[in-house]
Amino acid sequence: MSYHTLQHLVVRMLFDPAFVNSVYQNPEQALADLNLSEQEKKQLLAIDPRAWNHDPLRRLRTMRTLVEEFKVSATLVLSETRRLSFLENFFSSKIFHQFIQDRKSMALAFAEYLSNAFAKGELTTPQLNDVLRLETLMARCRRELTNKIRIPALPEKLNENLRVRLIPGADVGAFQANTVETIQAVEKYLFEVSLMPAMVLCDDAPRLENLPKVEQKKKVYLLCLPAANGVSLVDIDRLDYLVLIEARTTLTIQQIVERSLASGVTRTKAQEIIATALEEETLYLN
Repeated sequence: MSYHTLQHLVVRMLFDPAFVNSVYQNPEQALADLNLSEQEKKQLLAIDPRAWNHDPLRRLRTMRTLVEEFKVSATLVLSETRRLSFLENFFSSKIFHQFIQDRKSMALAFAEYLSNAFAKGELTTPQLNDVLRLETLMARCRRELTNKIRIPALPEKLNENLRVRLIPGADVGAFQANTVETIQAVEKYLFEVSLMPAMVLCDDAPRLENLPKVEQKKKVYLLCLPAANGVSLVDIDRLDYLVLIEARTTLTIQQIVERSLASGVTRTKAQEIIATALEEETLYLN
């Protein structure tokens, strides 16, 4: 077993009391997929079970951090379910355990947990799906900002065999038309209750009501870009979206143009969009 395997097992046990109980009651079953030696199991089980719950606020503090990144999605979930436990159950989910054991992002695991709940009908607020997709897109972009690159100078004439892609921290998405308006409405509500948080206990406190209606037939196209304080969103038109979405992976300019043609973008327009994106350093030569 590697050091990282044990480290991530410890994280799982620190966050999930039910998993701790299963480890102590039936270690062979609970730890079956980790390939632990008998000595390692013995050392693990020698720990006093009470030690795993030494910090009873650990889950709540961590949830606060997750909610800060998925602020609007989490608010919609709590508004619908009226249960903090719905969010805290994330730490006992298979998604949480798998992401942690695989050394992946806890925040993206949280997004997948909410997305799965919506897909299974456990959450039904219609605005949630696209709001969550947008907040997830931004979360992924933030995590790419550490991938520093050197952007080479552009040649005087672009060759269609040049390989390009979106810069780290950039991505595009298509969302129902009122997604941004929904986010603004939720942020306005959160600002109002932040003025005096205890007011949420009152029957006449502000409520999250009258959200903008979902309009699936109308779309808004957004470009997420690195910014001084993280990432920012820019409105783009549909043709820009159809071209730039092809540059999520490294492709030649010719490949992007050909794929864009299949989406209904003319060759001239696709080439123009690529050239502009390279000049503005939304795309870079890779």
